[in-house]
Amino acid sequence: MILRSMLVFFLAIGSATAKTLTLAAEEDYYPFSAEVEGELVGLVPEVTLAAFNAVGIEVDFRIGPYSRVLFLVESGDVVGGFTGAIDESNESDFYWHSTPLSVVRLAIWARAGFSKQSLTAKDMEGQKVSVTRGFFYTDAIDTNDEVRKIEAPSDASSLKMLALGRSDYALVTEKIGRTIIRESGNTMAGNRLEIVGLIGEVPLFAFFSKAHPGGENAARLFQEGFEIIIENGTYARIMERWQN
Repeated sequence: MILRSMLVFFLAIGSATAKTLTLAAEEDYYPFSAEVEGELVGLVPEVTLAAFNAVGIEVDFRIGPYSRVLFLVESGDVVGGFTGAIDESNESDFYWHSTPLSVVRLAIWARAGFSKQSLTAKDMEGQKVSVTRGFFYTDAIDTNDEVRKIEAPSDASSLKMLALGRSDYALVTEKIGRTIIRESGNTMAGNRLEIVGLIGEVPLFAFFSKAHPGGENAARLFQEGFEIIIENGTYARIMERWQN
């Protein structure tokens, strides 16, 4: 399931009805979107390609860190990017499609043996909590100034910060956190970090630029194509491959 990024990511396009659109893709969010040995892989880019192809649109990707993805979309250099969660802090900043790409469990991680269990967002108040720069963590975290948020450049860095004792908790989705720990070797041994609570189940979306002249139409076309691949079974087949 390797998706080649076909052209340089900064492809200038005139409108969202062009035959090719360029979207920003996150490089470090496996299995949803990641760069592996120079190639873009993941559930979200594969679904994005299929959805746009269903309405006759080709897609090029520009791969980079999530902060770069946000900048490219916000500035209008690309028509859209992925992935994001909708909350009060960003809902008005982008055009969104209506059907979620997937739903993830946003988990609260702690050092093993150092925390109570079954924690919630409310329990993060007054705590040092490592979060990934630019990510959305629901209004319960994003708009809560009582949570002492410490920004990290990536989920892996956020968990490493926790493992080293630089934060009390880290907020990372369950599947991604387990993947990072499994692949980290001795840096973050699996028995050093554990899930101690849940912020919630968070729907994931692609988001489209309000600064790009084709952003609104691209969101509409994506939703149209997404409904097609749900109906014809393509989405279910993609989901099954990545879940396995």
